[in-house]
Amino acid sequence: MASLDFDVIVVGGGVAGAACAALLAAQNRRVAVVDARRPSFQAPDGDYDPRVVAISPGSRRVLQATGGWNRVDPARLAPYQRMEVHSASLQVAFAAVEHGLDELGWIAEIPALQAGLWEALENTERVQLFAPGVWERVELARNLVRLQLANGPQLRAGLAVAADGARSRLRQLAGIEVDEWHYNQKALIGPITTERANTGLAWQRFTEHGPLALLPLPDGRSSIVWSQPAARSDRLRELAPEDFIAEINRHQDSPLGDVTAVGTLHTLPLVRRRARRLVQDRLVLLGDAARSVHPLAGQGLNLGLTDAAALAEVLEDWTGDDPALALKRYQRWRLSQSTLIGGGIHAINEVVRAPAGLGRHVLGLSFGIADRLWPLRERFVAQACGIDSDSPRLARTAPTLSSRKAGAAAAGR
Repeated sequence: MASLDFDVIVVGGGVAGAACAALLAAQNRRVAVVDARRPSFQAPDGDYDPRVVAISPGSRRVLQATGGWNRVDPARLAPYQRMEVHSASLQVAFAAVEHGLDELGWIAEIPALQAGLWEALENTERVQLFAPGVWERVELARNLVRLQLANGPQLRAGLAVAADGARSRLRQLAGIEVDEWHYNQKALIGPITTERANTGLAWQRFTEHGPLALLPLPDGRSSIVWSQPAARSDRLRELAPEDFIAEINRHQDSPLGDVTAVGTLHTLPLVRRRARRLVQDRLVLLGDAARSVHPLAGQGLNLGLTDAAALAEVLEDWTGDDPALALKRYQRWRLSQSTLIGGGIHAINEVVRAPAGLGRHVLGLSFGIADRLWPLRERFVAQACGIDSDSPRLARTAPTLSSRKAGAAAAGR
């Protein structure tokens, strides 16, 4: 069977993996992307895919650099300029304009983002896509990676990126251990209509059953993410629409008014995973293969895109020799930041589950304090937006006109 040589093999063509491939190709590297299926996105007629995510300003800059962001239909993106988080009787609120930002983030459909990225990759000569592509054998040596595709060629490269999801086969093969916390919770997700249109508010309340978020959709509706005990999520999903509307209105008092209609609801099991290391010889973990976090802060995909930008940054000067020092820097950097963010999210989720509502009162008190301390607010916004000093340069630097032109040229070459 023939062998093909690359600089990097990316296994997993989700948003984080595809972004990583695009950024490495922009460094003039030969990149192979292997995925079990080629993504396709057909905009649902009159509705939105339930798999929506919050994209931070830093992550948007990363996506702009890949050429994928500008291929997403702006009509399917919902920017938000305001954020409110409530617990007990106290709250903390943020406005983009107060922090020198146009937006605090955007709500986007994961399939739309992935399709935009793949369209960019298909127009990049340095990238070769193997999809559908399934690997059957892989050899992880100290100086080389060999990956045998089923009914296809053998791929060889100096580095492999495992972006193949929370149950990463590559991570398991490398013997990298994972810590897991099963929350016995499910996120209930789906679109709702409220009395007043949502024109740019991300709203969240810590209810007695778990955090409930209302995120804006482009048509003025909101997407809910209500994390709560698994059995309760399943029960609510099966309620008649009028009964569900009555239940959610008992737990939300957002500025949008009462919920008046609900679309199709889905549930997603919640599990926190954290790989104990991110590097094994010439294999590096990225995105959900590296960690998965509770959705209450909307940071999951943002962490994966930050991984992609960080890996590209540490590999800027890699010329094909041993990348061990660069990968050690990536591991220290990303383990430190993702442990801080993931651990903080985990701690909040555990605190609010304290009995008799004590945790929600403690959290509310901290919100009340944070709402009055400007330096703390500034630090929180910078970190949540992915533009703090620990973020990759790409996330902290707004693209200039010349860099946008260069990115467009690279995507079209």
